[in-house]
Amino acid sequence: MIFLLLTALLLIALLVYSAIKMYQFEENDSFIFISAIIVLLFLTIAQIIRMKQNLYRYFNRMEHGLEQTKCFTLFYSPDPIVIVDQKGIIVWYNQTFFEEISNNTDAFGVDICEELNFNEENLKNDSEFEINYQQKYYKINCSVNYDYNVELKIIFFRDITDYRLLHDKYTRTKPTVALIHIDNYEDLFKTAKESERSSTLASIEQLFENFTANSNSFLKRLSKDKFLVVFEEQHLQSILANRFEILDKARSIHVSEDTYVTLSIGVGHESSSLSESETLARQALDMALGRGGDQAAVKTKEGFSFYGGMSKGIEKHSKIKTRIITTALQKLMENASNIFIMGHRFGDLDSVGSAIGLSAAVNSIGMTSYIVVDPEKNLAKDMIEKVKNTTDICTFIDEKKALELIDENSLLIIVDTHKRDMVDSIAVFEKIHNVVVIDHHRKNVNFIESPVLFFHEPFASSAAEMVTEMLPYFKNFSKIPVCTAEALLAGIMLDTKNFVVKTAARTFEAAAYLKKLGADTIAVRSYFSNSIDSYRIKSDIVSNAEIIDRSAISIADNESCSDKELRVIAPQAADELLNICGIDAAFVIYEINNTVNISARSYGAINVQLVMEKLNGGGHQTMAATQLRDTSVHEAYERLVEAINIYNIENMSTVKNEQT
Repeated sequence: MIFLLLTALLLIALLVYSAIKMYQFEENDSFIFISAIIVLLFLTIAQIIRMKQNLYRYFNRMEHGLEQTKCFTLFYSPDPIVIVDQKGIIVWYNQTFFEEISNNTDAFGVDICEELNFNEENLKNDSEFEINYQQKYYKINCSVNYDYNVELKIIFFRDITDYRLLHDKYTRTKPTVALIHIDNYEDLFKTAKESERSSTLASIEQLFENFTANSNSFLKRLSKDKFLVVFEEQHLQSILANRFEILDKARSIHVSEDTYVTLSIGVGHESSSLSESETLARQALDMALGRGGDQAAVKTKEGFSFYGGMSKGIEKHSKIKTRIITTALQKLMENASNIFIMGHRFGDLDSVGSAIGLSAAVNSIGMTSYIVVDPEKNLAKDMIEKVKNTTDICTFIDEKKALELIDENSLLIIVDTHKRDMVDSIAVFEKIHNVVVIDHHRKNVNFIESPVLFFHEPFASSAAEMVTEMLPYFKNFSKIPVCTAEALLAGIMLDTKNFVVKTAARTFEAAAYLKKLGADTIAVRSYFSNSIDSYRIKSDIVSNAEIIDRSAISIADNESCSDKELRVIAPQAADELLNICGIDAAFVIYEINNTVNISARSYGAINVQLVMEKLNGGGHQTMAATQLRDTSVHEAYERLVEAINIYNIENMSTVKNEQT
């Protein structure tokens, strides 16, 4: 073909050349030469046309053969193929579909969506989805054809049964790491006899063996009170379904009448490797211990899940740890250009009181600090005013002033919270790189990550108690002003409800130490005084409460008092509700600035922290709260009732075990 085209081009060139040279030949010679060229050109063109026709015939035969081959291939394809109309009715299918899908039954005119039980919306152009049909898994691809103005959908089936079975087996047998910690190992055997010690250890080991029995797993002791367990995913799913029954069984192991075993468990779940699972398990165990122990925490890349946490936990306190933390804090202070102390939003007596006490301690060693507090949005204005009027060692500044003073070497000490979104000033927190956290709340998932120093005591009654315990370890410390000691004592009294809840021996020791520093209990009591109008509002909240399954729920009227008063009255009303017989937990709902707040209180029979966490809140076992934005009071009430019901269902077995 190419040769003929080149020949034609050559003849055309000769023809042009002859036209130029025709005057150089004789007339007869020129005529003969030109005629020969024209004849030769005509023959060449004719040959080209004939070859083109042969080529068309060849392609036509090939296309016909390809059509037959294509039809043969589609019909006898090893994968099922079916063609349906726009309504999903089968108009054609291949042999494999006939044998595997329709079971050798005529399928013409059958609605494929009803036959295979999937949604018609899946049959879109280039859609891909999976189905399980007759104990086989198929991946389905759909292609839409619009030839001749008719919409036909070609559906291709690919058998992925082997892949799915292999994937399911991998998922079921994927190893998962769990770390188990005996919370009160040292306390169990302080006064126990050797026979009791041996019996208890044997019961614990038998408990762990039963925990890993009938599963492809292994158990290894890492230390006297910590164990490593590696088991398969399918075993973990069974454990999650039973909500870690091992926690309840551990509490049934008694060394004495009042001493029983509690466990903290951390599980690293949905990890890509054993190393990552072990890292997640450590983080989960730290979270479980930070929330008071006697519970399990499951950590994934997305967050935490918690199980248990019904008991009050085993109190742990070490003065050595407090001394080490205080020494490390002083070194950070010495290297800082500015020291800022900040509590949580809407600071209460504990938040502001612990900041005042810590500021006084800093001043006593010859350094200066600034207390960052919102002058309007706080619940301790009387305390702040009294300290300002009594002494000049505490300097209170607002966010704007703090931002002007901050530099690269500034140090921020956060007290009474460890949640980054709860600090009094997010702007100050984000601008300072060196952050110290001192808090007593049970650890929450939204905690401040990577502080230079993290002093966390979930068994302490209050942040004020923790600061009080730190005072004697400050270098050259002798005394603080009386008003600052009273501020610390007020913080302790607030969070313990006047030494009623979450009160241990260390709490009374801290209060006695503050009394020794000059704190006057009558002066402290003045911080808790209410007006007659506030008392009436509190009485209305209590009288309007509705009792649901031993939980009292009341909605406060936000029109009868100011926002500041309501923030104080609502928690007090919740405390009052606990004094009524038959109430294990109290919840007060109130709305401020289009945000619904819920204040929760209990004496321990119900863990209000777990209830509030279901509403994205947190706190302590006996004291918790949450804030719900873009929600009405009625919707908040419904969500609270649902959270309480879920909590009761999840912890029913634990409650029965505790009662037994």
